[in-house]
Amino acid sequence: MDELARPIPLGAKGRLEAQPLTNAVGDHALLVRQEGQARALLTGEAAPAGSTRDRVVVVPMDEDVELRMDGDALAVWLATGSVRSRPGRGAGGDDLPGWASAIGLLLVVVTIGFAVLGSVTFFSWLLRVLS
Repeated sequence: MDELARPIPLGAKGRLEAQPLTNAVGDHALLVRQEGQARALLTGEAAPAGSTRDRVVVVPMDEDVELRMDGDALAVWLATGSVRSRPGRGAGGDDLPGWASAIGLLLVVVTIGFAVLGSVTFFSWLLRVLS
């Protein structure tokens, strides 16, 4: 094995590391470990005859490795980052100034008012045309 490349942090707290590996014949893999202990190995196999897609192989190395087979796993992972509160913000948006909320409410009320006024104008015109 060549000199090890720099590990990539994984997970919410970055305690897991993905270590890129290359063996003597040039096969590549990722070794997932925590505090120096191997947890899982990700590698690939050549595409079976008649297919153009290589097969992804996940090898769990302890009992705490979870394999998810559903298509929702990626969506759940992506959503946790977008709906979780940002650092420095409270869960309810506590640091939002009152004047910003007032301006936002005013803009919503004005928009709804224009929508109602436009609807009344259009339908009164339509009734005059059809009468």
